[in-house]
Amino acid sequence: MVQYDPKVIYEFADRLHRKANTIIAKCTIVGALIGGIVGYAVKGAGVALLGLVIFGAIGFYIGREKAFSLKLQAQTALCQVKIEENTKKQ
Repeated sequence: MVQYDPKVIYEFADRLHRKANTIIAKCTIVGALIGGIVGYAVKGAGVALLGLVIFGAIGFYIGREKAFSLKLQAQTALCQVKIEENTKKQ
């Protein structure tokens, strides 16, 4: 039978935080690349720059929301560990 090990939850929370810290940059870069490519295909360099900025901003927003969700999951897991620690002592 598997035993409770808070180290696993701490590791899970650390991984979620690391992932959250990189996801904003990744989404922004992917959005900017897509916008630049689509803009260039449609009308050339001028529109490519506009697409890069607009789609980059959209990617940033999507990444920020996803990062928040991951950080919330990490905090929820840590809260559960703290609840376990506090109820064990009583």
